[in-house]
This record gives sequence, structure tokens and C-alpha cells, in this order.
Amino acid sequence: MKKIIILLILLMLLMPVASADIFNDLEIKVNDYNQNTEYLPSYLKSLLGDEVIKLVIVADSGDEIYIKAVTENAYVTTFEKVSKDTEFDATMIIGSSEATVRSIIDSDTPLETFIEAKDNGDIVIEPVGFVNSVTYTVANVVLKISQLLGFI
Repeated sequence: MKKIIILLILLMLLMPVASADIFNDLEIKVNDYNQNTEYLPSYLKSLLGDEVIKLVIVADSGDEIYIKAVTENAYVTTFEKVSKDTEFDATMIIGSSEATVRSIIDSDTPLETFIEAKDNGDIVIEPVGFVNSVTYTVANVVLKISQLLGFI
């Protein structure tokens, strides 16, 4: 649950940016995300906790971009480009294409665009380990219930 919510909030705050580098575009939005974290409900902050995310984006050129994102108390404390071989204890791995990420960035409703991309397989989220897998499953259920109740 924590993992999907982190990504949802990160992507929800993304707005159109005029740059050709997807990493730089996302890095700029991390500051916007962190500036708005204080407005998150306390229950959401507790769910975001301390996460380590390995984000893999397949660029339009075909190259793979690897990003390490770390959250502490719902704030993104680390957001850095890493190499494919960089080892770290990720709690989740998220994969997508640059086109999908840009469609979320350019969307007037980024959260809805993210959920649609996740549902149709354009974004793949893989929790690492048993506990994270259970948490992710619960998060998906809560997300679906929130959608049905009109919260999202």
C-alpha cells in the first residue's frame, strides 16, 4: 500500500515541463512533491513511511534509465540516477516507458492517468519480498475501494 501511494503522490504532482530529459523533469517535480507533503493526511504519511524504490524507465531512444528514490516520513530524501548494476535494498521496482511517464506528466488528471496506465500494464510495480508483496496487495484493494467510493 505504501509503495503505490508514494508513486501515486509523486506522479499526481507532476505537471508539464519543457525538457527533453525525463530524469531532470522528474527531479524538478520531487521538490514540488516535498513542498506539498505537509498537506497529506497523517494516515497517508504513516503509510508512505520509509521506502526505497528502483524506478526503471525505458527512454524513447531505447536506453534504460535507472533511478533510486528513497522516502523518509513521506518525504523524498534521495532521487538520483544510478547505473543498471547499482545494488541497493529496494522495497519495490517500478517499470515504465518514457512515453507513459510523459503522458502522466502532461495529463490534467495525472492520478487517473497513472491508475489507467497501471491497470493496462503500461506501469509495472513489483514489490520486493513477502511483506512488501502483501502490503502491495492490500494497497491495490484500498485503491479500488477508494475509487469506488469516489475518493480518487
